[in-house]
Amino acid sequence: MEDKSIFIIEHAIKLFANKGFSATSVQEIANECGISKGAFYLHFKSKDALLLEIFYYYSRKIQLKTDEIEAEDLQPRQKFIQKLSVTFEEIITHREFIIMQIREQAIPFNHDIEEFLRHMRFNSYHFYKKNLIDIYGDRINEFVWEVTLILQGIFKTYIDLIIIENVKFDIKRLCEEMLKRADYIVEGFKHNNDQPVITHELMSEIIPDDFYSRQLELMKHTLEEKQAAAPKEIQDTIAVLLEELIRTEPRTAVIKGMLTNLEEEDGFQQIVGQIRSYFHV
Repeated sequence: MEDKSIFIIEHAIKLFANKGFSATSVQEIANECGISKGAFYLHFKSKDALLLEIFYYYSRKIQLKTDEIEAEDLQPRQKFIQKLSVTFEEIITHREFIIMQIREQAIPFNHDIEEFLRHMRFNSYHFYKKNLIDIYGDRINEFVWEVTLILQGIFKTYIDLIIIENVKFDIKRLCEEMLKRADYIVEGFKHNNDQPVITHELMSEIIPDDFYSRQLELMKHTLEEKQAAAPKEIQDTIAVLLEELIRTEPRTAVIKGMLTNLEEEDGFQQIVGQIRSYFHV
């Protein structure tokens, strides 16, 4: 994403937090950024589109930080604690913005935002599941979804206390204690030979088998549409990216490189954000 778009996003989020999304006009955002209203529309086609880009921007920031942690030479348990800490800290940083959305119920109901939130919800399920299997191994496979959803529920409870009640936690200790709760649950399943309520079959009904493949097809279609109207060098970048997306085992390093080229181009921020979120790059 180009610097000017980031500049607008960072100023807009402060206005939304202070004044509210509905009450903040595009003209006020432009004034705050020291640009014309027309210049705003060169970067974002509407205020709703700006809000969607804010979601992509901050989800990407968290993803980058968790990717850095994943690359470190740490035990899975310590990695998960650090990843949870990053997520808590980013949410705390933008507490006022989140309160604004809760207060106003400000998220506009449109297809793009609905799909983004659905995709992030499913990604969150898989984030917990993957990290729990990394920590405890395949021995929890039968009940991993139950532990996943319980741990997410604990996370959301702490978030409510932080956001709504403004409780100040020692975040590192909080994350360590969360994982201890997971230890108790895992040991309970093993010791009592309990059967999970939340099964693989149940989650397959919630997350359709073709959900991610459909998302990928939509992203490829969007790229193909943009390719036709793009300059030659951008067409070449898209061609390389499209070739990579159809590979049986896409090379994330190549995808990341092509996306870096595209995210500086006007009109590509949303699709770049979608692909980054899909491939975690």
